[in-house]
Amino acid sequence: RLIDKVSIITGSASGIGEATAIKFGREGAKVAVCDINTGEAERVAKSIVESGGAALAFYVDVTDKASIARMVEGVMAAWGRIDTLVNNAGIVMDAQFKKMSDEQWYAILDVHLTAPFRILRGFQQHFRPEVEKERSAGKRIVRKVVNISSTSGVNGNAGQSNYSAGKAGIVGLTKTLAKEFGRYDVTVNA
Repeated sequence: RLIDKVSIITGSASGIGEATAIKFGREGAKVAVCDINTGEAERVAKSIVESGGAALAFYVDVTDKASIARMVEGVMAAWGRIDTLVNNAGIVMDAQFKKMSDEQWYAILDVHLTAPFRILRGFQQHFRPEVEKERSAGKRIVRKVVNISSTSGVNGNAGQSNYSAGKAGIVGLTKTLAKEFGRYDVTVNA
């Protein structure tokens, strides 16, 4: 179902991201396995290639603007486009609210809310000019964004005020971008 689609999946060296990357590879996508853990990202990419798919590993620290830019540019250099973006990278630093430090608060918001914002901004810089070209040629290509949220972002969870706030924020960002990106044939879901 994803033959020749180019997919960026952050946090894809393990867990949900790894399973997503492998599934996308099996469905025919060219998978950008993006993670801060390059050894594991390379392992996942190799697994996809050995199964007959196409994949490359990319180092990305989603809290670093320059690293995000290098990831997006690397994918564009390798495959010339981005069709699917899965914002999956995540960490937890749980603590009861009364004990939560500023560092714990901001670290989680950086990974779960600010990073997807920056990655989506980099993605937008590439798809908008492409959409203009496609429309001029009479083509309609639908692109996809999936932002990984959590029930903690909807219901809250004791000891996770930082994580819950970040995941609730990603739901709000997703709803807004669904309205803004929709006119460019980009669906945005959480």
